[in-house]
Amino acid sequence: MIFKYLGITVLILIILITLFNSLSTELNEFVNRSLIHPFLSETKYFTAQIIFNLTIMFFISGNIGKSVIEKDKAPFWTTFFGYLKMSIGFFFIAMLSEMTLRTFEYGFDFKLFGLGILIWVFTGGPIFLIIGGVYGGIISSFIGKEIVNKKNVLQ
Repeated sequence: MIFKYLGITVLILIILITLFNSLSTELNEFVNRSLIHPFLSETKYFTAQIIFNLTIMFFISGNIGKSVIEKDKAPFWTTFFGYLKMSIGFFFIAMLSEMTLRTFEYGFDFKLFGLGILIWVFTGGPIFLIIGGVYGGIISSFIGKEIVNKKNVLQ
């Protein structure tokens, strides 16, 4: 079920990027420089991140449905906290993959590793929590209702 909404989100993003690219050449250059070029230059790095993020989504979204259907938990709050957990998981994947890449590039230094973690926690952590909270709050009622409908069909 979560992958259906992920597919819808990706479809909407593709339509918006295509629309914005046709409207502005500066935006087209920005998308190529910020999204397409980094992926093409480091495909293994970004592919590994995508696979790890999809794995997190698979396991956490399965627990959301299981909690609502089998344990009769509140659909909205269970889904909301599930999205928050996914966002925290995405944060750790982004942080650890970046730290791993920099360790291979510059070598391991314990002080720099700790400094990198602190920088990620204080600059990236709040952003991931805000985005996860907002997205979870917006989408939780829709997915929660769908889970309850699936639960009613199963009974």
